Amino acid sequence: MASAARFLSSARLARPALSANVARQSRGYASAAGAGGAGPNYGLIFSLAGVTGLGAYAYLQYNPAAKAEISAKAHELEAKAEQKIKGVQSEADAANQGTGSYAALIKDSWTPFTLTKVAPYNHNTSIYSFSFGEDGQDKVSGAEVASALLVRSPQGEGEIKDDKGKPVIRPYTPVSSNEQKGSIDLMIKEYKDGKLTPFISSLQPGQQLLFKGPILKFKYEPNTFDRGLAIAGGSGITPMYQLITHSLNIPDDKTKWTLVFSNVTEKDILLRKEWDALAKQHPDRLEVKYVLDKAPWGWKGESGFVTPSMISKVFPRSPDSNEKVRAFVCGPPPQVKSLAGPKDGPRQGELQGAFKELGYAADEVFKF
Repeated sequence: MASAARFLSSARLARPALSANVARQSRGYASAAGAGGAGPNYGLIFSLAGVTGLGAYAYLQYNPAAKAEISAKAHELEAKAEQKIKGVQSEADAANQGTGSYAALIKDSWTPFTLTKVAPYNHNTSIYSFSFGEDGQDKVSGAEVASALLVRSPQGEGEIKDDKGKPVIRPYTPVSSNEQKGSIDLMIKEYKDGKLTPFISSLQPGQQLLFKGPILKFKYEPNTFDRGLAIAGGSGITPMYQLITHSLNIPDDKTKWTLVFSNVTEKDILLRKEWDALAKQHPDRLEVKYVLDKAPWGWKGESGFVTPSMISKVFPRSPDSNEKVRAFVCGPPPQVKSLAGPKDGPRQGELQGAFKELGYAADEVFKF
């Protein structure tokens, strides 16, 4: 009886202190992690285990083994919660490094970049380098492969608009690496009757263009097909350059590439030095075929239009093979139409043309 009286007396004395402690511990856990060495959070223990009431408190006081067991459980739960928080933070940090605070491009907003250098490439094409600014020297573009971005002239006086009074917007694919920090490089061919390129070609270092994006066109995953065929015409070479250089730079990627690059004359071939260097560096993974409409005397490459027979010649494919292939097309609309059928706005559209004649399936051909 004396033992029971002591038990109930302890319970009565503990009631006010216990209520205050539970409230204090619960508030502390909800707002911040407890300080190291502060002891087990009994308020948390009771809420998690469903153990409530004064009898439980008194039981813990007179049963050290149970008290130690619950204390250990509390520390285990707190450790798991801390690990979970760290995991979520790591995911957030990774996202920020990809397209968040470390990305210079903003998908839904126009951002001004400053022209720093113009490097003429040939008679009608130059490489334009744009800086992300002083605050963007450690930033990358934030684009995946293969992506494009949108460009327009600055607003206000001198803004380039179309016949309906709307700003002229054009997509471009950077030729700089997605890992390049502080700036972005665009290879732009000037069209004298174009809407935007005459304005861009008139820019001087220190002037700006507005950029928005990136726009993911085709998400490349290494080793999803065995051989890739890239057919480009004119300035349509830039998506192929981004795609293929990215693939070649992945150590574990075994995908083999054939590039068919068509132009009017030999002087129109863009990135020729770069392509020749890549083919020399990766002879087992890249083969480059140049095609000219007007081939000079002694030309050893292909000439004329890219036809089904030419595709079969440079990219032979056995009907009995289990080899996975993927073809990519980018160039003037008439060329894309003749090879794979026209696009349906931003959609791929029905597969037609040379690739359909050769028996390619719709999911084996991608139109940039």
